[in-house]
Amino acid sequence: MKARRVSAVAVVILFGVVSCTCMVSAHEDEGTPLMITAPSGSDPISCAVFYADNMVYAPQWRLDNYVRIEAMVLDMSEYNSTRDIWTTNVSLYPSVDYADGLEQQAAIMANSATVLPMTRMVSVSYIEITVVSDELDEPIVFEAGWDPLTGEKVIEDNCLGREVNKAGHVIYGTLWDTTGLDEGVYTVETRLGCVVDGVGVIGEWYSVTNATGHLYNPEGEEGELLTPDHPFSDIVDEEHLDYSTYKIGVGGLDGDAAWIVLGPLISQGPGGGSGGDSGNDGEGGNGNGNCGDGGNNPGNIKRSR
Repeated sequence: MKARRVSAVAVVILFGVVSCTCMVSAHEDEGTPLMITAPSGSDPISCAVFYADNMVYAPQWRLDNYVRIEAMVLDMSEYNSTRDIWTTNVSLYPSVDYADGLEQQAAIMANSATVLPMTRMVSVSYIEITVVSDELDEPIVFEAGWDPLTGEKVIEDNCLGREVNKAGHVIYGTLWDTTGLDEGVYTVETRLGCVVDGVGVIGEWYSVTNATGHLYNPEGEEGELLTPDHPFSDIVDEEHLDYSTYKIGVGGLDGDAAWIVLGPLISQGPGGGSGGDSGNDGEGGNGNGNCGDGGNNPGNIKRSR
């Protein structure tokens, strides 16, 4: 097998009902760290891992390019189904909501110490994202961790990043360099946990109960959500009616992980190209924070479990 080079960009893409371009510059590396969402009792928080549209709706990713891996974490404690989640429950609290996204972005940047902890999203202490495939000699693992008391980042050896976008969403992700990989189908798994003594421990504080994405209207115009006030639905297996009806993607739960099957990684055609919506520099979203030596220094591949 070919050598596996793992490099990544530590800035992720804006999540929202539709794609957008601006990222907020105020985050844990430049301002006040985000408050970590801790359970109020002894039981872990029930969470859904939301995957961005570019992962759910199976584009044909091109090899020798970057694949955007993007996720956010939703609190499922008060819901029986991801289809019950309100759009308003994945934003900032009403006291700091703004009708204009740019106005909200300006408020976040101007007063990050007050505004950033007010997000409704779950801000986890530890996240592990693993890429698996029959084409890999071993899984590729990205991880990041934040001290549960101070919010300071304490695990950052392979460029998995976290941001708050102008919609008030806490988003996690990286750009995965597919240079040197083989054609085939790749699966992304996401696990959540807590940093304990500087090490990420899966299953502490957060329990992954759903893998979810946006649900679009198969009879409507392109980009039209099925139910705008409740835009989410579980990702399902190929035998599920939702897959044949909505083409929502193939994924689900496996033990402690949410998982999603990416579209096949294929070789670049005669004209090259960037794999459709593969997101060079995050659609203009400040995706310039190359890791290591200009993005050419391999990230570490490891597990903390």
